[in-house]
This record gives sequence, structure tokens and C-alpha cells, in this order.
Amino acid sequence: MDNPIQKDWENRQFVSEVAKGIQSIAGFLNEFDLSTRYRLAKLNERVSSLERSLDYMETKVLKKVKN
Repeated sequence: MDNPIQKDWENRQFVSEVAKGIQSIAGFLNEFDLSTRYRLAKLNERVSSLERSLDYMETKVLKKVKN
């Protein structure tokens, strides 16, 4: 017959390890979220800049074609 105190201690240790694992995963996901948002914001800036440049060049070409 198992000692109830020993079994309780083992259960608490297991729950503690699971909680640490969940905290670790949550920390990773939060860090990943921040990193991804930052990278996407930078990429969005670059795409916007390229779109503006393309619009400018299209306007210049259309003006040349009309003349």
C-alpha cells in the first residue's frame, strides 16, 4: 500500500513540472509573437516603400508615354 503523503508529494511534483512546462511554452509563444509582429511591421514598411516607388515610376513612365 502506498503512503498517501508520498503519493500526494509525487502528484504535487508532477503538477509543478507541468506548470513549469506550460510557463515555458507561454513565454516562448509570447516572445515569438513579439518577434513576429516586429518582423512583419518591418516587412510592411519595406513593402509600402516599394509600392510608393513603383507608383512614382509608373507615373513617370506614363507621362513619358503621353508626350
